[in-house]
Amino acid sequence: MSSRIVSFLCCLLAAWPAVANVAASTRTPAAFTLSPGTARTRSEVLGEKLDFDCAEAEREAACRFEARYRLRNATSEAEVIDAAFLGLRTSEVSVRFDEEPLPVTEEQADPRGSTSGAGESAPARSSPESTFRRLTQRFSFTLTLPPGHEGELVVRGVVQLERRFLPSGYVWPAVQARHVLLSSGPARATHWDIDYLLGPIRTWAGNPELHVTVRVPSTWEVGSSPDASAHTQPVATDWRLRHEGAQVVAERRLTAESAPEWLNVTLTKPAPGWTPGGVQLGLGLRSLDGTRLMARLGYQLAAPESFLHSLSAETDFRKQLVFTPLSQYATPQVAIIPSLGLGLGVPVQVLPDVRPGLRLLVDLHFGPVGAVLNWDHYPALGEGTDSFSQFMLLLQVGL
Repeated sequence: MSSRIVSFLCCLLAAWPAVANVAASTRTPAAFTLSPGTARTRSEVLGEKLDFDCAEAEREAACRFEARYRLRNATSEAEVIDAAFLGLRTSEVSVRFDEEPLPVTEEQADPRGSTSGAGESAPARSSPESTFRRLTQRFSFTLTLPPGHEGELVVRGVVQLERRFLPSGYVWPAVQARHVLLSSGPARATHWDIDYLLGPIRTWAGNPELHVTVRVPSTWEVGSSPDASAHTQPVATDWRLRHEGAQVVAERRLTAESAPEWLNVTLTKPAPGWTPGGVQLGLGLRSLDGTRLMARLGYQLAAPESFLHSLSAETDFRKQLVFTPLSQYATPQVAIIPSLGLGLGVPVQVLPDVRPGLRLLVDLHFGPVGAVLNWDHYPALGEGTDSFSQFMLLLQVGL
């Protein structure tokens, strides 16, 4: 199973990890856990504020993050902490304590665990230590807390996010199944995940309040996935949302002691309202004044995914020419089960005379090949004209 983790964890003691908290990732089932244990530092974390400011540019999503830790050494001795910032797909990392920059040394934490960006293999269940070893970037620094001192540690950087992979299985939306050549595929929502590790904060003394803030474009959504499954849809439970200019701001507060081992933040960019489809070519028979050959040329798109809209022209190459806007509901194709469509349209006959009508359509498509049955009714427009109806059965191919 691929474990594509974009993560960062900071403040590691030399003797044992006393980490404060964060991982940002795209999801595959994996365990992000760390036993609470006992406090391993004399210094306390009084509070933590974590801010993410996320956006997408040129189809790449990234978050600028800032993690602020209020630290206090209430003892009579200075505490020197050899710390490190571990991550994957992170950059521009800087560390400051009481507004003074701390020297940061970057190195590869574990070259054997690195990947080219698509992620790395990991078991469905893994220990925190193995998770740490998989992180490929290590930014080391040394933090000194004087006796009786209270200060603020600030870590800033950029996290490049990777899309969550949601397999479609053997289900293809109608627009994709019917137009395999020209359709760009279904317009689906895009999900990115930030997995915020809460367990590591417990390796410090204190029971700090954690304040998480996420800023995203106003068209995006912020929520959480209830479990680690990539198939789980995110929900907005426990997040307080507000609009701030061109952004949506999501906030959540919790304490280290009562918090779960990890907190998921899911960023969702909703799907576009429509999906391009493709060309329709049809050839069949029409029942009007005898049986005649009819041909169809049209274009079809989806908006939303299950509703197809088309504009077509039909002719018998002699006496009749009809233009038809039509909308239909179409089921997806599921493995070998074809896509069924029911539609309603307004055929407008322009030859031999101009008159509007009503069309009922039923079609059945297996991939790009299908059969279409139309019933058209044209009412009388006035004195000297008669109403008439016609059936049309076509073999249709979608491009």
